[in-house]
Amino acid sequence: MTPPSSASAPLAVVTGASGALGTAIHDRLTAAGWRVVATYNTRVPEPERRYGHSAWVHFDAAEEASSERLRQAVDAQPGRLHAVFACVGSPSSKQPVAVSPVGEFRSVYEANALSFVRTWHALAERARSDGTSVLAVGSDAGQAARANNGPYTAAKAALEALVVTVAKEEEHHGVRVNLLAPSLINSPLAHHVMALKGVTDPEGYFAQLPWGRPLALDEVAGACIEVATAAHWSYVTGQVYPLGAVR
Repeated sequence: MTPPSSASAPLAVVTGASGALGTAIHDRLTAAGWRVVATYNTRVPEPERRYGHSAWVHFDAAEEASSERLRQAVDAQPGRLHAVFACVGSPSSKQPVAVSPVGEFRSVYEANALSFVRTWHALAERARSDGTSVLAVGSDAGQAARANNGPYTAAKAALEALVVTVAKEEEHHGVRVNLLAPSLINSPLAHHVMALKGVTDPEGYFAQLPWGRPLALDEVAGACIEVATAAHWSYVTGQVYPLGAVR
């Protein structure tokens, strides 16, 4: 862990910062001068990303110790914790519920919903004292129950319920908690998911989407930061915002 270059810069936490969307959010924040406590699990950050405004922490939703590691890393940072971006997630294997192993339901729930619980266990005290804004990244799958996606849909629906519940529990502390639910994002994960679904022509698949394309990582990252940090969003809490288009 490397101390930030400026203790006066605003502070944020980005969980899942080594994933595609987490990376985009992390890089936008650090480019704007934010200090970031960033987490990774299986993807160790490249050496050039471990310095400057970032402090990296290993975080695994399956490990009880993850919450304490994250709490300690954030407590070591001075100043107000302005924002938390909960970006940890994992897809399902795209099989019918009848043949999806119970273990898959467990692991997908762990990654998409329990990771948020562990994050909140780590940061609740600091967030309450600092009036932090929390933004969880969900998916349109949380409300669109598509076939062959049971574990993921159930986990993202649970995440939505958790976000609204925490928002109600923490409102009197001045903590805001919201969720952004994007549709398909153009990322390595999206291509992996399409392969699981048997899609052999990604560009043809994209052409059938609204506007003839998926969401871009940068536009989703920008929307996340906007909702979490912009002054004109400071009223909203306990909201689930879809990020998609009419189909």
